[in-house]
Amino acid sequence: MNFTARTKALVLACLTLTATLLLPSPASADVVYLKGGDRITGKVKDMGAGKLTFTTSYAGKLKIKWSEVERLVTDQPLTLETKQGQKLTGKAQAADAGQIRLEDGTAIALSQVTAINPEDLEPFKLDGQVNLGVDISRGNTNKKSVDTTGRVVTTWGTINRAIGGFEIHRAESKGKDTSDNALGYVEYNRFVSDKWYWLANLRGSQDTFKDIQYRSMTGVGIGYQLWRSKLTNLSFELGPNYVYQEDTAGVSEDWFAWRWEIAYDRWFFSRAVQFYHRQEGFLAMDNAENWIWTARQGLNFPTVLGFVFTVAYNIDYDNEPEPGKSKTDTRFILSLGYQF
Repeated sequence: MNFTARTKALVLACLTLTATLLLPSPASADVVYLKGGDRITGKVKDMGAGKLTFTTSYAGKLKIKWSEVERLVTDQPLTLETKQGQKLTGKAQAADAGQIRLEDGTAIALSQVTAINPEDLEPFKLDGQVNLGVDISRGNTNKKSVDTTGRVVTTWGTINRAIGGFEIHRAESKGKDTSDNALGYVEYNRFVSDKWYWLANLRGSQDTFKDIQYRSMTGVGIGYQLWRSKLTNLSFELGPNYVYQEDTAGVSEDWFAWRWEIAYDRWFFSRAVQFYHRQEGFLAMDNAENWIWTARQGLNFPTVLGFVFTVAYNIDYDNEPEPGKSKTDTRFILSLGYQF
């Protein structure tokens, strides 16, 4: 072969290679098979709270009930989280109905999968909110009230979490105090698995108009974090506590109690509003009639620059209050706060 022939062959090979590279490659896609027989092609984004987020080129983002999914095939690795707290990674391949099979051969029932591609928890993370509500009236109605609340949640090292918060409520009408109470609490959690954790808690409060000069609860326990993400959180706690109380007359008493807590929050409508509910109760071990229960629930509406408008409804219940005092106190609060 002379130089010209070799040159022509080289040019032809280069042109062939270039054409091959420029030809469109088959588009990769994930496939969801639904129980009704439908098949949807697109990309799996994530799954949580029973909804699979699936994006398509023709219908945008879809929210599919996980209970309606029969099979799932992907061309990219997924991270699965199971009810047992396991995290598995791999491509989803063809499997029997009601199962998801990874490329290493692991087969899992779809009903056992609680999340797909869950949001990673940062090594150190600080979340919190501080609110201030003020009501000042003059004229025919002469009153003033201040409601200040704050709550901070810190996580670090993937297994540590600390929670702290406070509440201050002050009110007066016609120059006389009508409300004077405060609450502060701290708690430490140490996760022993993805869901379970040990805890230690401390809580202190006072309420002049309930004749409570000081009340403290301190103890340990165990908790279970059912959901934990930037979108949804749900946890349950239970454990023994030591309760000490002193009234405004200086009389003190103490007892041991069982403590429980349920904490839930979730964002709705593309993070346009957040609902939260936290309840905490203490039941005396030696007297079933002696129990205390508090509940904090409300809605947060983000505005701009991290500021949030909050509508809150608080309940404080004491089944055995000081003589002459009501068992139930409720408070409806409108406030402006800052989330970080």
